[in-house]
Amino acid sequence: MDERPLFFPSGSHRLFAMYHAPVAGAAAPARRPVVFCHPFGEEKLWAHRVYVSAARTLAGRGHPVLRFDARGHGDSSGPVRDYTVDGAIADGIAAIGLARELAGADQVILIGLRLGGTIAGLIAEQRTDVQAIVQWAPIVDGARYMQELLRVNLATQMAIYKEIRADRAALVAALQAGETVNVDGYAIGLGFYDGLMPIKHGKQPARFAGRSLVVQIDPRPGMPALAELQHLAASYQHGTYAVVEEDPFWKEIPRFYDDATKLMPATVSWLEAA
Repeated sequence: MDERPLFFPSGSHRLFAMYHAPVAGAAAPARRPVVFCHPFGEEKLWAHRVYVSAARTLAGRGHPVLRFDARGHGDSSGPVRDYTVDGAIADGIAAIGLARELAGADQVILIGLRLGGTIAGLIAEQRTDVQAIVQWAPIVDGARYMQELLRVNLATQMAIYKEIRADRAALVAALQAGETVNVDGYAIGLGFYDGLMPIKHGKQPARFAGRSLVVQIDPRPGMPALAELQHLAASYQHGTYAVVEEDPFWKEIPRFYDDATKLMPATVSWLEAA
């Protein structure tokens, strides 16, 4: 398998990427390139191995694949506080340009997990070179997600100090004063907070006219559909909603996850049904 590490520019940042070329002699025909948009912070770390396995699976089926680290993450330049919604969108657009250049293609497919899925959806809203998007367990309510992140800080305070020294209001005040707030070792800033809070993904009809897959990931068999993810899928002209029984591999869980054995077949089946 041809896997090529490289760096590419996004504004003033130098981003790291891994390009997975389609497997030579693969039985599948040549397909459109895929760009992966990763989750934020610690969720990116835990999902990394699944992303690698997913990229190799798709490359084996004829897709050129580009995985990249957004600013402030992995081997890309910049502190974590540089990571904002607008910055992540800019990095994703730069990655699309690189994938198209490497693959010699006019359009790409975007796949993203959690906030990466939301970023993929936001990118697709403003591009004509995105053919399809796949959103795995995307964030639909930015304000609620921010509360989840702040809750991590509070839990860390309890673990270290055995008390809460700065509550949610104090943490938000610190952000608004230009300070950073630590979330699992990632220093988020006001730009991240301001860009995340207004997100209501799926509340309005999407402008993106291509195919879209929204996946609810749940480890419990037979779980009912999440209305907010159903609404997100329904906001697209060609939206599909699916529920996949899979562990939340973007979290620290007892099982080591090196491959999403139900999520990937469902994703591949949808991609190749076009």
